[in-house]
Order: sequence, then C-alpha cells, then structure tokens
Amino acid sequence: MKSYLVKLKPMEPYFFGNEKTFRFSGEKNQGQMRNSYYIKSERTPLQTTLLGAMRYLFLLTKSYRLDDADRARVGDRSFDIDAEDQTFGKIACISPLFLLKGSEKLVVAPFDCDNRKNEKTQKFICSSYVPFGLYAGIDTSKGRKLYTPEYVAKNGIRDCFMNVDSGALTPAKDIFIYEDRVGNKKQLQDKTEDKSFFKKQYCNLKKDYAFGFYLTLDDTMAPPDGTSSLFLGQGKSLFSVTFREEADDIDAKLSRRLGENAVYLRSDTFVDSDIYAHSAFAVTQLRDYRAYKTAAGGRVEKGDKLHKLIKAGSVFIVNDKDAFEKMISRKNCQIIGFNRIVKSDKA
Repeated sequence: MKSYLVKLKPMEPYFFGNEKTFRFSGEKNQGQMRNSYYIKSERTPLQTTLLGAMRYLFLLTKSYRLDDADRARVGDRSFDIDAEDQTFGKIACISPLFLLKGSEKLVVAPFDCDNRKNEKTQKFICSSYVPFGLYAGIDTSKGRKLYTPEYVAKNGIRDCFMNVDSGALTPAKDIFIYEDRVGNKKQLQDKTEDKSFFKKQYCNLKKDYAFGFYLTLDDTMAPPDGTSSLFLGQGKSLFSVTFREEADDIDAKLSRRLGENAVYLRSDTFVDSDIYAHSAFAVTQLRDYRAYKTAAGGRVEKGDKLHKLIKAGSVFIVNDKDAFEKMISRKNCQIIGFNRIVKSDKA
C-alpha cells in the first residue's frame, strides 16, 4: 500500500448543499428540515464527496454502468452506512479532510479550546490551542460528570483551524470567503411563472488555501501525474487535483497536543449508542447527513433516513479511551474517513 497527499483546490466558488434545498411560500415542507429561499453552502465537503471524486477519477470508463475492470478498481457500490463490511476496490482508505496552506496542515481546532477574551480588546487571549485545564465534578444519578468553569458561554466555541505542527489558530473568517447569488423560482422550474426570488450563498477558500486528505492505494494502482480536474458540488464547480506520495502523520502530532483523558474527533462521526452517557465531559456540534445508496440497475437514490453526525473537532473526556474507541468503531465508516478519532497520549 502507498499513501498519497491529495491537494484539492477550488478554482471558483462552490456549493456543497447536503440537506439544503429551497422552500417557497405556500409549499409544504418536505421532511424535518426547515428550508427557505436563502440557503448557504457547507464550508467543507463530506467524506462521501471525497470518495466519490476519487472513484470517478480512477474509473477506466466514463459510463454509469461499471464493467468488471471498473469494479476491481473502485468497487461496485456507493458508500452504504448500513453495510457491515464494504470495500472500494484498490482504494484502500481515505483520511479525514483537513486544510492546506503551503506546507502547513490545519485541522478543525478542538472544541475544548480556551475561549476567554481580553476584557478591553475583546480579542481571544490564546492565539494557539490551549485545552481546558480545570474541571469540577458533578454528582448525578448516572455517575460522576465534569464541567469546566474556564468555559465562557457568551463567547461560544472558537471557530478556528489549528496548525498540527505549531498549534497556532487561524479563525475560519480568515480562510473562507462567501458570495451571494440571486435567482428566481422560474430558473428552478421552467414551467412556472412564479417569480419568487431565492438566494444561494456560495463558499470559497482564500488564495493560499486548499483542501487536503490522504489517499491509500493498492500498490498496483497509482494516481495520475500532474494536475487533474474535477467538478464537484451542486453547481458543478471546478476543482484542481494533485497527488504527492507522503505518509499521514497527523494523528501522532495531535495526540501530543490534547488535554488529559481527551478524545478528539478528527472526522465527522456516526454513533449508534449514547456515547455521552459514557463520557465525563463533552463539547460537541452536529452536522446533517443523508446517505445515497446504489439501487437496482446501478441507479443512485437518496436515502430516507437523516443522520446526525457529531462534527469533527468535538472533544470527549473519558476514563477509558480504548473502550470509547471500540464503541464508535465502524469499519465501513473509517475506511472513507468517518469515525476517526485521536486519543490523548496523556493518561
């Protein structure tokens, strides 16, 4: 097996919609999502988007019907969250997404980052990642829990990315830029005369940044040389793709930075059980995900179930890190970069 650093750079604004669709006055809202005439792109693509991009890039044919050679290279079905064991041909695995700035690698800053501000300047005190260091116990019927008096609720969770080498923090507002695009309902449905307006907020990375992830391939397959092109997202935005052979050393570097007994979610994570009940402390956020499945005849269909993923960057304080890891271990998720955690090297 060989590992490659994949650099995925948007060449224009992109729109990763996930569950976001439009809803106009008088229409019945479909499902549980409250959609409207104004929707925003996700800042980052899901792991399934990265997998789909790599499968497309390595296909021998451009048809939607895969032959035996195609199946051997990329697998015969799209990712299925309910599958117990699933492989994707010669694509052994992909890592969770991160950001690249030149040679620097940045991950979502752990959510237990010190969020205190200078009272006069109202700027965050810490410019590098510093985890909460003070916890107090709470007696509950389910066992001992913790809270931290260091967390300042009005300041919220810091929306930053962390340099894996230095620990330096970069606010998300200094990385992502946005562009509003206005249209009307007639553009969505050609037969209607309704002139209801809608607005989509596209996203992009600032000039020096790109998306990155590691791709592990069977030795019998190698990525293309030079720069390739892909079209991703709802608007089929153009991305450039390059590959460089390199090992993934991010986990080891993160492990040394985490606080005592901490587990950091390096990726968005599916959970089946109540992991909060098995944690002394947690600081988390959620992200919506609806799976697509390969139906009969190779047709791809949208799944009925809406999943709630725990976002990358979430942090749990646990007594038994190995037991916690087993609880969220799902091979089919981990192979495409979901459910990947980093355990603190501090007992």
